[in-house]
Amino acid sequence: MEPTNKPIAVIVGDVVDSTKLTSAQFEQLLKRIKSIQTWISEGHSENAHSIERGDEFQSVVHDIENALRYTVIYRIGIKALGKAFDSRISFAIAANADLRESVSESMGQAFVLSGRGLSGLKNDRLLFSSDSIALTEYFDLLFKYLDKQLNDLTARQCEVMLPMLRTNEDLSISELADMLDVATATVSKSLKASGWPLIHELNCRFIKKVAGLKYV
Repeated sequence: MEPTNKPIAVIVGDVVDSTKLTSAQFEQLLKRIKSIQTWISEGHSENAHSIERGDEFQSVVHDIENALRYTVIYRIGIKALGKAFDSRISFAIAANADLRESVSESMGQAFVLSGRGLSGLKNDRLLFSSDSIALTEYFDLLFKYLDKQLNDLTARQCEVMLPMLRTNEDLSISELADMLDVATATVSKSLKASGWPLIHELNCRFIKKVAGLKYV
């Protein structure tokens, strides 16, 4: 692939306490990460991914307005597997990337920023950065609140929220209940407890803010 001055997003993450997982849990985790990467590729044909050592994952995202949605899908998709599963994720948006056939060999500011962000994560488990200081500062506090909200989610709440993030179309409560084969009241209660309305609103704000980014 060739260098591009168009902005891309890079999502990089690792699994928390992966060494404590059983062989069966590790296989479950790998299957989930691969399925998430398949979903992300459905958003844009050029989106690319890697999995390193089984517990580190990376995605290069060309439809940058969906970067937050994909990041949250990673996070709650892994958490939905149960109490033993969680991840730390850093994602960044920047221009001037040198994209190669292998994601692990690609270079550029988005790769540097996301990798540096993941290395710096200690108590937090979500971080966003970009080559635009204004954009980074705009979302800094909002994403700190989002991180706290995601930390507190149960596996069941993640499972209920996941289809809402995977679809680009509005999904009604009754449609979601049918999909999950549970009562409508149960789905409604889970979504409210998970903070879905605010997470959805934040994602919409991110899309509007990022969709118009242009680099000269």
